[in-house]
Amino acid sequence: MQTSLPNLPFTNHERAELRPYHSSSETNLISRPRTDLEALTPWTSFPDDIHRVIQTATARAGLPPTPFDVETFTGTIRVGEEEGIRAHAMVSLHVIVANIMGMFGTEGYFVLPDSGNLAVVGAPDASWMSNIELERHPKLVVEYTPCDTLGRQSLDALHQIYGYMTFNNNKFGILSNWQRDVFLRRSETSDRRTLEYHLVELDGPDTSISMLKAGVGMVLLAENDWFNAPPTRTSTPLARTSNPAYGMRRGKSKYKRLPVDFHLCRFDISSARQGATCCILYGRLPEGEGEGEDDRRVIYKAVDVLRYPDGADWLEDEVRVYVALQHLQGRVIPTLFGYYEVWGILHVLALEPVGEAIGEGERIDETLRGKMKEALQCIHDAGFVHGDIGRRNFCRTEGGDVFLVDLERCRRVSKDLPELSDEMA
Repeated sequence: MQTSLPNLPFTNHERAELRPYHSSSETNLISRPRTDLEALTPWTSFPDDIHRVIQTATARAGLPPTPFDVETFTGTIRVGEEEGIRAHAMVSLHVIVANIMGMFGTEGYFVLPDSGNLAVVGAPDASWMSNIELERHPKLVVEYTPCDTLGRQSLDALHQIYGYMTFNNNKFGILSNWQRDVFLRRSETSDRRTLEYHLVELDGPDTSISMLKAGVGMVLLAENDWFNAPPTRTSTPLARTSNPAYGMRRGKSKYKRLPVDFHLCRFDISSARQGATCCILYGRLPEGEGEGEDDRRVIYKAVDVLRYPDGADWLEDEVRVYVALQHLQGRVIPTLFGYYEVWGILHVLALEPVGEAIGEGERIDETLRGKMKEALQCIHDAGFVHGDIGRRNFCRTEGGDVFLVDLERCRRVSKDLPELSDEMA
């Protein structure tokens, strides 16, 4: 297919027919995303903003308006779920957007949620990352939905992408079902959370702005000014009890999560690192109604339950272990300060920081080995096996104390099982 700057026509592309979408009442979602989003308003300047930023980038790079070829596919495929829409969009559009950004002198790429150690909170379907050394934070998030954008079933999707944008301080986001994309910009005041939106149809009547032009323009806008200041913290204090695990209430068969406003979590996004189904990052829990340096410093373990429902089950199991081993909290396992649900998107543990993991290449002397075995023995004496005793799950404080972390595989066992001896070997 041929296209040209600055209008970037996008015509001879592969068609993707959406299968009929089933009502959300027929799905089995673990929770429904509900954020503090209050209003949607038209992004009236969107076409001009996009055209202007592309013109500027074209002139800066000295690129001519001569048509050039981009690789596209022809034909028609049927997609009906988020993964299928994302896979189609990555090949049919996002690779082209990244290539054009390279022409402008900005190297980057769209990454998937499990693409390595990224500083991303939650698991958006795709994120634009600049290919700059040491830069690990998304500048733009994309979410796909099989439902009609801005239709009845899209309310969950709008809350979900707004949540990702807010968690990661992103100003811009894209909600897509491939046939129609909603381009979003956060516009917040101290008393109102708003998304500005502009709808672009793949083969719509508005020929002044193609899906390709809108996509390239959004990435350019994000590269120029991606950061949206964190929202102001609400004055509502976090509930507490005298129990160190004050975020939990005993239910009939499990410990209930307490809903908490995201504004109270105070994530340090730059510290985020990805696990298999969760992200780990530093943050603070407020000790009172005000915001101060005496707020409790914690490690957050956050699972995006909309993407990783199995991860939510692992987290639930880990909470049960922390409660069963409460007498070991602060001694050989971290203290559990809270168990929360954030906007129906994240399930979060707030844990005591216990130093750094023992490195794979670090020499373990007899003193350190003794402390590691002593910590593990405490868990065994309580009738549990840890289940994953790699070095990464032994942490050491500055004072030399050793803690075991990541208890999601920890389980109760009979004390005479050989598995206990195997762990201690």
